[in-house]
Amino acid sequence: MRLSLRVLGVLLLCIAAVAAGSCLGGAAGVVASSRNPEAPKQAVRLLAQVARLPRLTLAAAGDCMFDRGVRAVCAERGREWPLSAVRDIMAAADVAFLNLETSIARGGARLPGKGIWFRSAPEFAQELADAGIDVVTLANNHVLDYDDPAFDETLSNLSAAGIDVCGGGKNMAEARRPAVLSANGISVAFLGYSEFADIYWSVARPKRFVAGEAGPGISPWDREAIVEDIRRAKRLADHVVVSFHWGDEYVSMPADRQVQLAHAAIDAGASVVHGHHPHVLQPVEVYHGGVIFYSLGNFVFDQKKPATVESMIAHVTFSPEAVVRAEIIPVRIEECRPRPLKAWAARAALDKISLASARMGARIVTIGERGLVMGPIKGGPIEAEGFRNLLP
Repeated sequence: MRLSLRVLGVLLLCIAAVAAGSCLGGAAGVVASSRNPEAPKQAVRLLAQVARLPRLTLAAAGDCMFDRGVRAVCAERGREWPLSAVRDIMAAADVAFLNLETSIARGGARLPGKGIWFRSAPEFAQELADAGIDVVTLANNHVLDYDDPAFDETLSNLSAAGIDVCGGGKNMAEARRPAVLSANGISVAFLGYSEFADIYWSVARPKRFVAGEAGPGISPWDREAIVEDIRRAKRLADHVVVSFHWGDEYVSMPADRQVQLAHAAIDAGASVVHGHHPHVLQPVEVYHGGVIFYSLGNFVFDQKKPATVESMIAHVTFSPEAVVRAEIIPVRIEECRPRPLKAWAARAALDKISLASARMGARIVTIGERGLVMGPIKGGPIEAEGFRNLLP
């Protein structure tokens, strides 16, 4: 029987990877190189072996809000418009996650001096759920724009819609507590933190977003606490996803402080770092078996400058022990609605992300309309789970 060109291409890619070196994580390694005549057979056997193991898929996105220009578009096109083009991708994943950069409430009052305030209608909690969103981070610089009453209402509305939260709560203990979700026998703990939790905008009323021992709010950027939380969460779940609202707006490369904290998070036991706030895309990095998305950019948002409408969905596959596949789905925001790119537009977007990520040592291979994230070639042993990265 003849192999299809697609299958043959995958097998050749597997064999080439065996000859070249290692890619993303896994536990069981086999020594394979261009000098090993058994390498192709080993690759095929390992592919068959890992295909039988359980998997959990995660779809993760960046900044999402339904106010200002998004609200105006929804008045014309309906509340389902913003998430309508990505619904299938998010719902198909075992877990879908994003940064909810708004309160979802009717109550509350604007914090004085802030200048930009986001508050979205309560009905959007159900729109998120209907689009397949399972968990959101509240650790950002807008969720408390309308003060504690709107924040408390947001927690209630999300709970009523069946959406879990991390990074925020009725007190600091809740804000630091992970949201743990499971599928296919694999569990993932989600944590969220904001670099801007301690900022205030009015001397007359210096309201900060950071949670108190007995007061609502979000979890701040505190490296020691973050490392402690990750280690604790790792005892509760197979994997930890840490979400950071960080960095400098409209800057396309991560600052040193981001890189240092991301590496510390992976070293503490996190499998994925999920970044947002710059409103533009930043690179992907593979570090010690973990994957770092420094900024996923906007997702549902109303900004219109070219860099602010470039977006992506991170699609990550976990085994019980490792990240076995990480993909980028390129997205463009049109009329506040993220739309996955196709054909040449997808390839052009992936080329741009790939070039930036190469500066962080990551390789991104374009397969169809997705980018496959791979670690740097080191000439070391191939790990069995890493072959998972070679499948389209």
